[in-house]
Amino acid sequence: MSTPQDIETFEELFRDKLAAVYEMERQLVDELESLSAAATDENLSKGFAIHRKETETQVRRVEAAFEALGAEPERRESPLVDGLLADRAAFDERAATDAVRDDYYLDVATATERIEITSYEGLLRTARTAEVGDDVVAPLEANLGQEEKTLRKLRGLAGHGSVETRLNEILGRQ
Repeated sequence: MSTPQDIETFEELFRDKLAAVYEMERQLVDELESLSAAATDENLSKGFAIHRKETETQVRRVEAAFEALGAEPERRESPLVDGLLADRAAFDERAATDAVRDDYYLDVATATERIEITSYEGLLRTARTAEVGDDVVAPLEANLGQEEKTLRKLRGLAGHGSVETRLNEILGRQ
């Protein structure tokens, strides 16, 4: 991980944000594997497995952005993601049923996508200010598009998906 230093330019700010996004995506590769294994809802589990592969591609795209900058990939802490992962671990100890756990996982996944989208939006805004090249921006824009698509899928699963159906069955609702 990179060491803290004063950030004086938009180029330095861009690299700092890029390092945070890189760490975030790398952490999420492992977390998505864990969520896929832990989720009992088949659609949710498959969704996590699919998004893990997408996230591996996103990691490679962030690495390509670093390469286009002429820099080695750097990582810096991502406190937002660290907090979500810690919260999930704490919740797993308290969840009494699989359905409750799956519903929580859906919420965590949705929150994570929103954080990723906001991170990429800010990163791209800073990229424009720093006037980095299109070869740096293009892979990041592709990641943003993929994150937005994933959020739409999660919203669909939350509103009409099998998790809600399963919860209703457990609660005796029709």
